[in-house]
Amino acid sequence: MTIPPQQFHPTRLLGVALISRARAIALVAAIGVFGTIGATVGVRPAIACEYGAWVEPSRETRRYENTQLGLAFQIPANYRAMGRQGGQASIMNPTNYDYIQCITRAGYGEGGWFSSLDLSVDPVPTGSRGLEQAIRANHTWLESRIRLVNEGGKEFAVYTYTDHHDDIEVVNVAFFTADRRRIVTLSGPQDDPVFQRAIATLELR
Repeated sequence: MTIPPQQFHPTRLLGVALISRARAIALVAAIGVFGTIGATVGVRPAIACEYGAWVEPSRETRRYENTQLGLAFQIPANYRAMGRQGGQASIMNPTNYDYIQCITRAGYGEGGWFSSLDLSVDPVPTGSRGLEQAIRANHTWLESRIRLVNEGGKEFAVYTYTDHHDDIEVVNVAFFTADRRRIVTLSGPQDDPVFQRAIATLELR
């Protein structure tokens, strides 16, 4: 079934005030710090990866569309999308994108908060009854309250947790795909305006 394109108001889904601080950056991997690093991996020469000067989000926007998952939203025109398998992606500042590309080529296991928005996909566990139960089955560590919101005839789950490594409050907006076989989650720092814009302009088909 085709769901008509819909737009959602961020204060309804997120339930948080819009805070205009642009330097917050979001989830990519597991450990690491910013800075200059160099290492030799196998017989490859050392590659130094420097974290460059921060680039502010442009006022101009462009439409990011994920046809595999049937969704779209607006992001700053100068931001980059780094795709992963299964339709997953990270939306990030060009400074962070260049840094991640460098450490990937060098073979590092770098981590931290590098994107403004992470788009992730999880299977719906067998026997799950509803969106909240499916989320908790996939994320057994999650202790946060999950708030269910209906917008435009579709159910969303909204929840937050604190990333204690970087002391960042992460907001998650999750929903079933049209066939109800997968859960799509949009995650980002609570006070990142790029994440807030993406939620505010979200379209589903």
